[in-house]
Amino acid sequence: MQATIPNTDANILLVQEPPLLNGTLPPLDDFHCFPSHKQACQVVTYIRKKAFKSTSVISDPHTDFLVVSVTLHSKDRKAPTINIANYYNRLQNRNWRTWDQPTDSLNALFQQIFALADLVAGDMNKHHPRWETSRQPSQWAQNLVDICNAANFRLANTPNIFTSYPINNSRPVVLDLLFFNQDQITVKNWHTHPEHKALDHTPISYQAWPKTGMYQKYKGCNWKNINRARVAELLPAPGEVDIQDEQDFNHLYHLILRALRIGTSTRRVTKWSRPWCNPDLAEIRRIKNTTFRDFQAGRTDKHTYHRIRNAYL
Repeated sequence: MQATIPNTDANILLVQEPPLLNGTLPPLDDFHCFPSHKQACQVVTYIRKKAFKSTSVISDPHTDFLVVSVTLHSKDRKAPTINIANYYNRLQNRNWRTWDQPTDSLNALFQQIFALADLVAGDMNKHHPRWETSRQPSQWAQNLVDICNAANFRLANTPNIFTSYPINNSRPVVLDLLFFNQDQITVKNWHTHPEHKALDHTPISYQAWPKTGMYQKYKGCNWKNINRARVAELLPAPGEVDIQDEQDFNHLYHLILRALRIGTSTRRVTKWSRPWCNPDLAEIRRIKNTTFRDFQAGRTDKHTYHRIRNAYL
């Protein structure tokens, strides 16, 4: 991994089952390291230094997944952010016959991950015809697809492009998946790199960036028609909130922002949507604009234009 890093211009590296050097994670020059847990870490996210305005961890400590929020450099007063989830589905046994037996309640885990993140990537260890057409869907793979569809996420993988080549010479499979919120994120140039294969998995590269207006603009929000029940579903109960450090605060802060973004509809305010606009005012406005153009062209005098303008105002 360290040998291939200098040959890439990637700003974010998502690593599953990271190699350990004397029990510690390998340091990478010019990258910040965000382990998923202090003990038994299964995923690591490396963020290139100075590539983003800020980076914070917004998920609870867990050995198998990590969600980080990166704020992009922008000239706007409020810069856009992307929440990226790095996930690894551990198997109970290292046996090829137990591919889809999870160690945790994946339904609850994926519900939490897809609620926090805009982009979910990792080693899912799941088979489904959506990404490998010759496979039959398992119960857990179908559960993942259902959650993905409900959250309006899209699969970025090119179907039948293998991402894992088992070391026991078994048939290649598709296990490393990338899902993204198609309303918030654009993903292009998804490619595998078998020439840099590490053990049985091949690296994957892609480009992702936020769509215009991804961050929440509260101007124009229809606060009267906010779906309060939907917001309450996405937020923890008051008795469950326990803020001990900055990481807990960031986690709750992003949960509140995401709940408001999902539960609050927006409206486009135009001259036709304002309550004071009516056909009579529209006709007077048309006459005022016509008179102004005539005044600029010298076809009418100043007093006539001022009289019509004052009548409109």
